[in-house]
This record gives sequence, C-alpha cells and structure tokens, in this order.
Amino acid sequence: GTGGRTLRRATGDPPSRTMAETEKKESAAYEPADDNMKRKRGCELVVPICYGTCSYWLGKKADEYHSHKWTVYLREPTNGDLSHVISKVVFNLHPSFKEPVRTLEKPPYEVTETGWGEFEIGITVHFSSDCGEKSIYLLAPLKLHHEAEPGAPKPEKKDLKRPVVKEKYEELVFHEPDEDFLKRVKSHKLKPAPVSPSGLTAVLGKRDDRDELLKIATARKVVAERTAVLKAQIDALT
Repeated sequence: GTGGRTLRRATGDPPSRTMAETEKKESAAYEPADDNMKRKRGCELVVPICYGTCSYWLGKKADEYHSHKWTVYLREPTNGDLSHVISKVVFNLHPSFKEPVRTLEKPPYEVTETGWGEFEIGITVHFSSDCGEKSIYLLAPLKLHHEAEPGAPKPEKKDLKRPVVKEKYEELVFHEPDEDFLKRVKSHKLKPAPVSPSGLTAVLGKRDDRDELLKIATARKVVAERTAVLKAQIDALT
C-alpha cells in the first residue's frame, strides 16, 4: 500500500519514461488527503522506476550453500539518479542472512549477496521530506534459474552462465503533489546515477519498450474514464 490516497502506482513491464507532469480533468481525479500541504490541483507527477533481481550461477566456485551470486536493486529506467525524490531505500532480505535489513541512503540502491535459495525481497522506498507522502512497499522475487519453456531441452552449461534478470517497471504517480515539491522536481535536471559496483549498469542497460508504454497509457485512460463515471454516480446520489 501507499499509506495514503495521494500516491498511486501504475504497473507494467518496462517501457522508458522520463519524469512527467500530466494534467487531468478534476472529474477523473481522486480527492487528496486533508493535510497542511499546498497541493497542485488537477495535476499528476509521474516518476518511473524499475526494480528486481539479477543473479549468476557461480559454476566451479559454487558450494551447497552458495550456488549463486545475486543483486537486488531499485533504479531509474534510464539509470538516472533518483536521490532528488528518494531519501532512502530499505531492502528486507531473508532472516537467515546476516543483517537482513539493509538501508541505502544514496544510489546505486542495491544489495549483493550469495546463496542457494529463492525468496521474496521486500523493498521500502522512502521519499524526500518535502514530498509529503508516506513510504511505499514493493516485493521483488529473487530468481536464480532460467525459466525453460515446457518441453524445451535442458539448458547447456554456456546458457547457465548468462545472468537471470527478473525486473519490474512501475510508475509512481504523485496525485496533486505539493507545489514546492513539484516545482523542485520539474526544474531538476536528471543526472546519471553512480555506476553500479556489481556491474548491473552494463548488464541491464536502458529500458526502451515503447509498445508497453502504449499499453500503460491505454490502461490509465480506461481507469480515468471509470473513475469519472463512478464520481458522477456518487454525485448523483448526494
């Protein structure tokens, strides 16, 4: 959950989006929570993120309890620096790991470990103090093995050396954001994030799946239309 009605998440597989401000009709907008913030009415600020895991089989170096090396991460789709929006990212690993809760206050937001089992990793994203929104919680399933199609031949050793990447794209939608926060983010020039020490930057590259962007835009339009209809029905009852 988002902890409030003013921050929503639009999910999908990864297209490439830059931070964008989109105007919405009041009839299709949620009412913001009551607070002391001076909010920009009828406006949305969209912040795209990608998060997931990347793992490698250790080959001859593998043992019973350390068969794979893996990294869990959160990043901007074009590998930009998100520290002007995000204050810290907290990764919750399996309790069997030493110090299972890892907090990163600056990018790259990632944790690298070795192990043998798959599990879900919790990711809590905290925003800058002037944002006024509560943190959000995400789940990244750790994948260590390539998913073969039913009936497909057993993968060869050379294929086992390829990284297993499980990545998800999301849009953080700040609905009617604080005016000062909106102004600051809009005027910010996105700079590249520091290069990943684990080599993720080179492996993942930039996301640019424009057909998925169209799917998400269409889905958001449908949601806006349905919201407008529901609001009209509620207004008619009151």
